[in-house]
Amino acid sequence: MKSLAGLHERGGDWERFVEMFVTKVHRGRWPHAEDHWERTVVDFLNTSEMEGLSARRATETAQRLAKAHLWYAAKKWGTCSWCP
Repeated sequence: MKSLAGLHERGGDWERFVEMFVTKVHRGRWPHAEDHWERTVVDFLNTSEMEGLSARRATETAQRLAKAHLWYAAKKWGTCSWCP
């Protein structure tokens, strides 16, 4: 699983997502944002849809789904699903 810093380096949508998720949603608290990112990816990895996929494909898919989920929550409510 890629860290948020690693995803930020990809540029494009990933860079915009990380900047929004870390700076706006988590007020610059990288460890907090990283923890919530990892939890979300793991939750998606543990779904029945990931069964039968290679580890690489499952991880990439889970990361894309996590980004979509977290980005939607951030845009709609200004928070992430893990924040109280």
